[in-house]
Amino acid sequence: MKARQWTLLAALGLTLAATWWAAQVEEGGGGELAEVVAPAPRTQRVPATAAGARAAAAAPATAGELAIVREPWPAEGAGLLQPPLAAQGRASTAPAVVAPTAPPLPFTFVGSIERGGRRTVMLMEGEELHLVGARERIGDRYRVERVTPTQIEFTYLPMQQRQVLDTGQD
Repeated sequence: MKARQWTLLAALGLTLAATWWAAQVEEGGGGELAEVVAPAPRTQRVPATAAGARAAAAAPATAGELAIVREPWPAEGAGLLQPPLAAQGRASTAPAVVAPTAPPLPFTFVGSIERGGRRTVMLMEGEELHLVGARERIGDRYRVERVTPTQIEFTYLPMQQRQVLDTGQD
């Protein structure tokens, strides 16, 4: 074995021995040392005033006790941890119920053809091309209500809501 491996093995052995010793001390099997390490019983000190707090800070703490003194909050700092009034007002109101709306139109305008005074538009829906005119249905979801040179009006049939698609033509 190399020197590094012996060093690591020795460190492992020392770690195991220290762990075993610490477990013995916690269980009370460590003898007199366990009595020295045990903390002193705690007593609660509550100063009545700021002067009492300063006097408690000046008084020595008993063995195993840490004296922590905190000055009281000034009157102007009392609302520091409170949420702003605007946030309190919003939190108390119930959220507004939004009426369901039709999904955005899935169509893209491709072009239009006019034959015999009737305008037919070409609409792409994903990979599918639809050739439709006024008062024609597109599946079970949409019906074309009106076709003008500048826009196409649809009705979303499940909710009977009107939607408009601009063609971008003049």
